[in-house]
Formats: sequence, C-alpha cells, structure tokens
Amino acid sequence: MLIIPDMAPATMRAIRYAAKGPPSVLQLETIPTPKPGPGEVLIRVEFAGVNPVDSHLRSSEHVMKVPLPATPGKDASGHVVELGQNVTSVQIGDRVLVAGHRFQSAGTYAEYHVAKEEEVFTLPDTYTLEQGASIGSPYMTAIRSLYHAAKGKAGEILFIHGASGQVGIAAVQLGVAHGFIVYGTAGTEEGLKRVLDNGAKAVFNHRKEGYLEGVKAAIGQQGANIILEMIASTNLQKDFELASRRGRIVVVGGRGLLTVNPTLIMAKELIVTGIKLADSEPAEWKEMSSVLRDGLAKGWIKPVISKVCPLADAVQAHQEIEKPTDGAQGRILLRC
Repeated sequence: MLIIPDMAPATMRAIRYAAKGPPSVLQLETIPTPKPGPGEVLIRVEFAGVNPVDSHLRSSEHVMKVPLPATPGKDASGHVVELGQNVTSVQIGDRVLVAGHRFQSAGTYAEYHVAKEEEVFTLPDTYTLEQGASIGSPYMTAIRSLYHAAKGKAGEILFIHGASGQVGIAAVQLGVAHGFIVYGTAGTEEGLKRVLDNGAKAVFNHRKEGYLEGVKAAIGQQGANIILEMIASTNLQKDFELASRRGRIVVVGGRGLLTVNPTLIMAKELIVTGIKLADSEPAEWKEMSSVLRDGLAKGWIKPVISKVCPLADAVQAHQEIEKPTDGAQGRILLRC
C-alpha cells in the first residue's frame, strides 16, 4: 500500500538545463521542492512523459520559449501530496495524470511537480501510472486538432497522414470512438499493424511508391473531409489532392521549408490551419478535458509505451526521441 508522507521533502531531484544545446546540456540537480499556490496541486511524480517538443525547446529557438534554467516536461503521473487553496477536484493520495497546458520553467522531469488544478486528472484504476504519464499531450493534441481546429463531426472521413506515432494513434482512437470513418498511413510493418489494431478502416504504407492512389481508391471520389498532417514539410501538397471539397487540413507537425502549388486550395476551397496546444483558451481546455475524462472513463484511450528510463537517463531519452523512427515510436517515460 502506498503511504503518502505528511510533508514533501525540502529538496528534490530534477533534470535542468541552463543553456540551449544538445541532449548533453540536461543535468540531474538537487533543487528546492516547489510549493503549491492557490488553485495548484503538488504531485509526487512517479513517471514523466518525454515529448518531441521537449527536445525542440531544449535545442533551438523554438516559437515557444521558457526562462532558463528550466526543467523539461508537460506530462506526468503520480500521487497528490499537497493542495493549494480552493482545490476541490482531487484529494491528497489520489492517483493522477498531468496534462500540461502551457510550457513553464518548472516542468515534470522531477520528483515533485506543481500543476494547475485544471491540468490534473484523476487516473482510473484501470490505468497504470505508466499509461497515465503517456496520455496528456498526445491525446489533448488529437482532441484539439479534430474538434477545435477541424470542427469535426461524427460520420466524416478522417485521414491521418502519419498515424502510427503518439499523436497519430491518439487521433485514430479518438476518431474511431467518436464515429468518424478513419484512414491512416504508417511507414513500418509495426506501424501499419498498430493503426489497424486501433480501429482504422484501412492503412497505407507512405514509404511505397504510388500509395496515394490506394488512398484515393479506398476513400472514394469525395475525398477526406478532415486530414490531420503530422509531417507537413513532406506531405502538404499530397493532402491537397486527398482532401474533399471544402476539406479541412490540420498541420500538427512538420519542420523545414516547402513549396506548394495553391491551385487546389482555391479550386476545392480548402481550409489549411495549424494547432498549438499551449494557446488553447480556458473554455477550449475545459471542453478538451471533458473529452479526455470521457475517454478515460470509457477506456478507449490506450497509449503505446516503448521504453521506461530512470530520471538520471534523461540525456539518453532525448537522444532516443530525436532518432528518425518514421512515426512508429511509442511513448518514452522517465521513472522519477
């Protein structure tokens, strides 16, 4: 049986970096344990989720910046150990997951983490703490993409261009659970199987020459109502061909420059938009949180975990997440 101490220790271990750079800038340090303020929750972190954006923030002048020194991480799972004033949704001792809304200098790669109450979700007993730390950003990104960016409705055709990664699989599960007709792509046998196993109607290997013709034949002449694009710098022009008239294309990921022919955007009256989870308005975050809680209660949320590392191995975790994987990589976790 887990015993929650009466008070958190004065200090804790945390991963921090004082300057931008390669994974080696990440250092394990001992720093003061934070205290929760009004509307905040102190969590004893058991597992922290490693997101690709964590490495982007650490390595470059990303559009989202945090003051340095900083501890990476937005996602975690653990137990509530202290409550700030006016917190009512959780209690001390509760098993919870953290889905960070905005980036901050005091992230989740630490033994303790202070989160806003609206970022903390009770974790049902049907989920392990490892699964809990794998849910936040991927599933909230999928929810925001499908509902706030694409204005999706049940019964529409949803094509996920790069469906085997963390956000892609979350989008497959979300779409299937909510009545969309889901198609996707992957680039490995493992990824193709993963997409099908999670309920997609059909999946295509985007490494194979001519795969677009297979997608068009399966979806039909009307095209996809919604496309979630994970690598826009490679695929965006292809999405114009696959989209329906007045289709919505949501750019979830993609780095680098590209040249596109805008003719089909005009001819089909396409909407091309992006998604930035950290810019969700409070009302939007509340809506997304409701969908997440529903998914936890009904059990359609099923994160894929690839590796669990000790907190001290954060450098290796970032090296791993920066390796090319063609999207089939599951969640990497740090055991805190």
